[in-house]
Amino acid sequence: MGNIKKFSANNNKKVAQLKTYLGFEYIKLKKDVNGLEFNIDHLLEYPKGIRYNICVARKVEDKTFVYNYFVEGAKLNLFFDAYFNGKIEGDIIDIDKLKPENLA
Repeated sequence: MGNIKKFSANNNKKVAQLKTYLGFEYIKLKKDVNGLEFNIDHLLEYPKGIRYNICVARKVEDKTFVYNYFVEGAKLNLFFDAYFNGKIEGDIIDIDKLKPENLA
């Protein structure tokens, strides 16, 4: 699987362990900050209200351009599929999460 490191993230008074898989570090959360188990329906609904600005630098002939793609959270995996399959060319230089306007 991967290397396991000690990590001092508090997950309901239990210390989470930082692990590595395929070269990426992650921690697995069993419960939310209130100690409640995760609800899959709520988790899948969350990205529908989020948008991402994915900034891609691309050289075309002798000029460099920056493309800003505005991607709905629910379609983020479709964007990355297109990117990794070569349909979207360039280098990702930034990803910003755009919060919904109605947070107040």
